[in-house]
Amino acid sequence: MIVIANGAFKSGSTWQRNLLKGLMDFQPLPENFQSKKHDSFVGVNRLADIVESPEIKSNNYLAKGHIYKKDHIELLASNVEDVKIFMIQRDIRDAIVSHYNHFINVRSFKPSFKTYYWLVGRYKAIQLAKYNKNWASYQNNVYHSTFESLKRDTPGELKRFAEFLGVPLSQKQIDDIIETNSIKKVRENSPRKWFFRKGEIGDYKNYLTPSMEKDLERIKKKNNLLDKLGYYIIFELRRSLS
Repeated sequence: MIVIANGAFKSGSTWQRNLLKGLMDFQPLPENFQSKKHDSFVGVNRLADIVESPEIKSNNYLAKGHIYKKDHIELLASNVEDVKIFMIQRDIRDAIVSHYNHFINVRSFKPSFKTYYWLVGRYKAIQLAKYNKNWASYQNNVYHSTFESLKRDTPGELKRFAEFLGVPLSQKQIDDIIETNSIKKVRENSPRKWFFRKGEIGDYKNYLTPSMEKDLERIKKKNNLLDKLGYYIIFELRRSLS
């Protein structure tokens, strides 16, 4: 079986993947399953071969993903026996704030949040909304979680993770997994300490103005042609050229 911790960027999929590690004895992800850029990510262009591979019938693997294209989703969702997807969502407002802090950490251009929002953030919101919508109808081998539910009730959500995978989980295992993956410990052990920020619910209140929130509400309901064009130029075209 291959288990994929999946979610839009900055929605909590790294934390989710780390928690899932403690639930089963996973084998190292084979090289032919891996993304070319990150060895812990599943290779999205290799999904057809992966779901047909005899390896996932005899071993258990764990991978992370930011999979959102419909054809990729349908390919994974069609194999209910050997593929399990943990799809995590996050309040788009908090995800944008997290993306902003990531943005200023990895780029030489370090704008104010206001500049970031109107140039980049609002189009990131379009991407996140599209991402979550594409996954919404899939249920059979997809466990839908949220950053908020994982944050507020980590033990309960871990139990539900285990039930979805069909594995037993003791209270001691739950306690150990949570302790090992506390944000403090993960940050201490990571060479990229800045990557693991606050992880707070509602931090957007310190960033978003009323006009930004109003804009986000409109975006979630409907995108106009200029919004879609901006999203394509900033994210889709850049992705295709990289």
